[in-house]
Parts: sequence; structure tokens; C-alpha cells
Amino acid sequence: MSEQKNHRRATILTSLNLKGGVGKTHLCWLMAGVCQERGKRCLILDLDKQGNISTTLLGNTSAGAGTDSFFNPALEPEINRLIRRTAFEHIDCIPCDFSIERYNLTDPGEWEQTGLQLTLVDPLQEVAPFYDYILLDCPADISLITYAALCASDFLIVPLEAADWGALGTQHVRQAFDHVGRQFNSQLQLLGYVASRFKTVRKYQKNYLQELRRHFGTDAFETVIADLAAFEQSVTDRIPIVLHSPSSHASSIARQFFDELEARIKRLRRGRSTSRRISVSDSVDTVA
Repeated sequence: MSEQKNHRRATILTSLNLKGGVGKTHLCWLMAGVCQERGKRCLILDLDKQGNISTTLLGNTSAGAGTDSFFNPALEPEINRLIRRTAFEHIDCIPCDFSIERYNLTDPGEWEQTGLQLTLVDPLQEVAPFYDYILLDCPADISLITYAALCASDFLIVPLEAADWGALGTQHVRQAFDHVGRQFNSQLQLLGYVASRFKTVRKYQKNYLQELRRHFGTDAFETVIADLAAFEQSVTDRIPIVLHSPSSHASSIARQFFDELEARIKRLRRGRSTSRRISVSDSVDTVA
């Protein structure tokens, strides 16, 4: 582990939706790429059995332990031993493969009594001083794995497609978010909903995007991730878009998305801080 920067503490962010193919992994890929470009240290936890982002970053992920180790009650894995360096100086990864599927438990009765939903909290806090961002790429399920991600995160981001089926599952994601916030992680905040794989030439998607923004209000990101061939090519070539084609329109979108993400994080943290000060002040007035 490299030397810790003064006052550094990673922002921990979960990307989640119940519908597959809406851009969960791609958002993590875009964020990691901009982190690399801007010299921000980023750790990706691949929690999806498909292992797409870890395969893209690491190639063969079958050699050695991965994120499934955290969920095995018989193990007490050291997170530093699971972290792998990638070809990119500022991006590290803990990989995933189909081995994690055995822990994809959907009945809370199977794990809440054991506390396995908190299995990622301490390990991520341990390495948080060494990173600027820790990104959790989740499967398209509400399960032990996704609950564990939410319990350990500061923020939730929900990608969705601007189509009739694109927003399916967001209600269940919101219910899981609310439950975790009440029971396990009072610091968890919703960062917002991001329209992804957006096809600008299709009028119905433009209309549906307007509906999504009316429905989600300020929780909807202004930045839209367009469905561009350049994005697909960067994944194929295993090079983040801002490094692969730095002057492209796709790279501009990635940077714009990251800028909005950081602005939202700053605003939400400022709002939480203000709320906390008001609460303390009210308590003092009550005591007085």
C-alpha cells in the first residue's frame, strides 16, 4: 500500500440497479478512468459474478482470492492481500468471479442474524485513507452482497436506461437503500439516478428521459451517458475512454459526469454538515 496522503479518506460509492445491462459496471469504468487521468487513487471492488470490470482491468482473475473471500464465515481475509494492481497507476481492483454466487442470498433471515451484511465495513475503512474513491460494482440483485455494499458505502448511484423497462427495479433499490439507512448505515446518501446507454437519435428515449427527470426531480443527474461506439471500443481495448480517446465526445461526457458527481457529493456533504449543526443547536436550546 502506498503512502497515505494527509487528510485523505476515500468516498465509497455503490453502483446498483436490479436490471442488468443499464450501465452499472460502465459507470464504475468511467469513474475509474477519470480518477486515473486526474491522479486520484481508486479501488474497485467487483461484486458481480460476471466479473466484467475485473476481467477488463486484470485479464485472468482466476488466480488468487477475490471479493467472495469477504463473505466466507470461515475466513478472515486481509484486504491488502486481496488488492491487485492494474496496468493503470491510480487504479487498483479486487476481482470477482462465479465463486461469489454462493453468497448471493436473497432472504435477510439467512444472514442478518450473523451480521454478514456488515462484512465490508471494517475492511473498506481500513484502506479508505489510501484512496480517493472506492467503487463497488454490484450484481443486479437485492441480496447479501448488495446489502453489504450499501452498509459500507457513503453514497448510492443508480444507473438506468431511458426506456419503458429501464427504470424497473428502482423502487426495490430505493427500499433497500431506505432499510440500510435506517438499520445499519445512517451515513448512506442517494447520489442520484443516471440515464445511461442513451440513444440520442431515438425520440422515444428523449421523451422518456423527460419523464424520468420529472419523476426523480433533482435526484436525476443532468449528465446523460450516451450510447457511443467509442465507449464500447475503449472497453474492448481495455483502456478507459479518457485515456483511449482523450479528445473525443465520449471523453467529454465521462469528465462531465465525474464533475457532476463530485459536485453532488460536495453538496450532499455540506447539507449533512449543516443539518448536523442545526440539530446540535436545537438540542442545546432544548437543554437550556
